[in-house]
Amino acid sequence: MPIRDELIERTMQQLAALMAKILQARSSTVEMARFDVAAAESQLDDLYLANLGTSRSLVRRLGLEDLIGVIGTAGHVDGERAYVFGALLSTEAEVAIAGGADAEDPEVLALRNSALAMFLEAGAERLGEADLDERVQALLAAVHEDAWPLSTYERRFRYEFAGRRYSRAEDALFDWLDNSTGFEQRLEVAATADAFYTALEELKDKELTEGGFERDEIAEGRADFAERVGG
Repeated sequence: MPIRDELIERTMQQLAALMAKILQARSSTVEMARFDVAAAESQLDDLYLANLGTSRSLVRRLGLEDLIGVIGTAGHVDGERAYVFGALLSTEAEVAIAGGADAEDPEVLALRNSALAMFLEAGAERLGEADLDERVQALLAAVHEDAWPLSTYERRFRYEFAGRRYSRAEDALFDWLDNSTGFEQRLEVAATADAFYTALEELKDKELTEGGFERDEIAEGRADFAERVGG
């Protein structure tokens, strides 16, 4: 369901206004010179503290899984907080670029990777924000797979499956397998694949079709996956 938290709604409005300023700054050299990077960073500092109870500088020092821990308890991720965290991180990446950083700068890639993980987690929790998939697709395009941690492949699968996009979920599952190394990693993907195809078997034909899947593709997918694992 869509976000109902008033603080998060206000934060998203402020981030949208900040992004509008960044887009205007990109329109010309003169506008870029007028863009106040320090003011934008100060605004982000305030928004991080208000929404997450932690500073932007601390966020930068934490690893991805530690960041996930900031918005979750006992293995459960808060979808609304994941969404706003993703928006903060992705906006911070744009501010860094406006300040002169390259899109391939490790700092920018780290911010975008973390933002992608947050949005994927929000989707896996079935947060019904209309622009969520647009945000995910933009980050998937901005961050090449070579820069993804393995956890992104797993999160992408959960995101697509939760969204009932079964064809895309299967593609994500195979990508996860192709990028897994070692027996334990591949065993985890294989177990997930078995559960995935079993879940599809229990769906009605209409539900499968709406997710871009057909019933005869379930057996084909199982066979293809087993062959890929064995290979």
